[in-house]
Amino acid sequence: MNPTFEPTDDGLEVIDSIERHRYRLTTHDPVSLEEVRTDRLQYPVDAAVEITTAMLTLPTSNTVYVRDRDGSMVAEVRPSEQASLPRDQYILDLSGPLKLYARLESSVQIYSDTDQTYVSLDGSTAVSLGARSYHRRPAGTVTTTSNPTDMMRAVSTFGSALKTTTPERSYPTLRGHPPKIELGDELHIPSQFATPETGVRIEIPNTTRHVFVVAPLAYYLGADVVPGSTPRLVTESGFTYSLGCGADFADTVERVLKHVFFLDCIVRTEGTTPLPLHERDAIEPALAFNIETVYDQPLSAQLETYLTDVSFETGDRHLPDWSLETRLQPDPERVEFLPFVTNSLSSIRVQDEPQPPTDTQPTVSAQAIEEFARGDFTRSNSPVRDAELATTSNEGMSIPTIEQRWNSSGSTQIISNAPLSAFHNSIGRQPKADPIEIDVVCNDAAMRDELETVDGVYGTRAELPFDVTVHYELSTDELEAVLESDTDFLHFIGHIDDDGMQCSDGTVDASLLETSGAKAFLLNGCQSHDQGLHLIEAGSIGGIVTHDDVVNTGAVSVGSTIARLLNRGYPLYAAVEIARKKSVVGEQYHIVGDGLIAIAQSKVGSPEICSVTVENDQIFINMYTYMSVRVKKGGVYVPSVDDINSYHIVPSKTGWIPVTKTQLRELFRIDNVPVLIDDEIQWSVDVNVERLE
Repeated sequence: MNPTFEPTDDGLEVIDSIERHRYRLTTHDPVSLEEVRTDRLQYPVDAAVEITTAMLTLPTSNTVYVRDRDGSMVAEVRPSEQASLPRDQYILDLSGPLKLYARLESSVQIYSDTDQTYVSLDGSTAVSLGARSYHRRPAGTVTTTSNPTDMMRAVSTFGSALKTTTPERSYPTLRGHPPKIELGDELHIPSQFATPETGVRIEIPNTTRHVFVVAPLAYYLGADVVPGSTPRLVTESGFTYSLGCGADFADTVERVLKHVFFLDCIVRTEGTTPLPLHERDAIEPALAFNIETVYDQPLSAQLETYLTDVSFETGDRHLPDWSLETRLQPDPERVEFLPFVTNSLSSIRVQDEPQPPTDTQPTVSAQAIEEFARGDFTRSNSPVRDAELATTSNEGMSIPTIEQRWNSSGSTQIISNAPLSAFHNSIGRQPKADPIEIDVVCNDAAMRDELETVDGVYGTRAELPFDVTVHYELSTDELEAVLESDTDFLHFIGHIDDDGMQCSDGTVDASLLETSGAKAFLLNGCQSHDQGLHLIEAGSIGGIVTHDDVVNTGAVSVGSTIARLLNRGYPLYAAVEIARKKSVVGEQYHIVGDGLIAIAQSKVGSPEICSVTVENDQIFINMYTYMSVRVKKGGVYVPSVDDINSYHIVPSKTGWIPVTKTQLRELFRIDNVPVLIDDEIQWSVDVNVERLE
């Protein structure tokens, strides 16, 4: 019997973009197995099973990495390739949604089609399977007081979540989630959260501001944070490095983190997974050190080498796209945000007062309304949703939030307001084996166009189980029931005003809900920001909202674009960014809560957008990969194009790559992705490659 992966309530945990879905092989007997080993390498895993089978079939087209008993790389088999290996002992890295290893002794044949990956063995063979999930949840809680010195000790525990202190910690699966922090009356650090012995400490003045800014750097370096007169890095050898003062402090900390992280990505190619890396090829001629030699150094010595032998300017041109910046006030209560902000390696800026809304928003709104009032549309047949009803109510909001800013691939900056509850709600969600559940609510018959569009989008992926329920013109009681029921995604189409979401017999105010069951949502109505924040407070993780009035025709266009993107595994921030490229009306959409949340898993691993241009009859593509809950900084990506062998660090652009029409057709055949041509967004399934010129 050939085993295949099926959803289940037990077995191996697989990280989905929005939540953990559990999978197992259909024929296996669980065994006690803590790690998959070779003579030279250990692969830590979270769970394992042992099976007897003649074939392994995975539900996606994966690259398979093969190692021999000594841990040496034997083969890298991409989806477009196949390989036959003689009988021997092998470790197969079958990683897709999680790190999955197979240990076996057999001859091996590996091949893929468009949808699946196959590993054929020499008859019935004993196979040990071990899986390591993304450590997305804090392993416990550290309590600190409002004293900055206690906060330093609390932040010093973040490095305990690192699964290694080698350069491989730049891989996202080897960085665990820092422990949760609670503000209390006394400092309490459980023994399990001891700071790793990296020989690195960070000295900073005794202020909350300094503690907040260094948190991501302390986490990544596994460093002790201690009081000092001036900010600086200090290693056990006596090496010191200034982290700047005053306005330069946050800039310097950010540059050091990016610099060290990037060089770790380069140096790790000498380690257990020697993949050909584009960024290494680009920067190695400018490096003053030997990469293999540095790989074998301890972390503290590597840090000294990076900061003395390589200038920031040398590395800056090749850095991955950092994308995310977090801004928060220096209040002691905000210390509880740090584990979640640090987990995404966001840079941190401290501001004394919340920044007022930008004065460009009215201009953007007016531009959007004007655009949809021109040409084939008039104001009378393209009304503004709720224009006569909506008024700004942000001043009445009292939910403490942090501000997260996304700036990924050249679009305008996306701003998210995230309350602490968004992150707590994420770690409180339990995995389930049910299909992805989506509820679409249309509470205005005049907006049926959007309903009909999105109803034909959600659940159209054959490889993922979806359960889509459509609701029409709900009463207040009915809408409350939908909002409080467990679902993966809520798409609301209708009017929203100061009193809440309009129904056939009144309004539902999200601030009065006992719970919000949707993990993520799109409130496609005017000025839905406050209602979205209330949904987060009631139990949701993240959502897409508006700050201003939205033209109805524009809302239909943006809503359908966002639906298609979310259906294909794009996180909220990427969906908003691409929607802005699609239409100027997209500028009116923003995020509340966690912008990394997605409702499905991307078929190609890292969600991506493909830019296409033609020069002198030559086609060029430039792929941009996005982060998500599952795909974080430091992962690697290779375009699915024949003859392209170099990997790229996620998230980043590949740069312009020449391709043939045949190669482009094959790329577009793998998955339906957004394509940017002549500053316009299309879907790859709709692109006529033959007409590109």
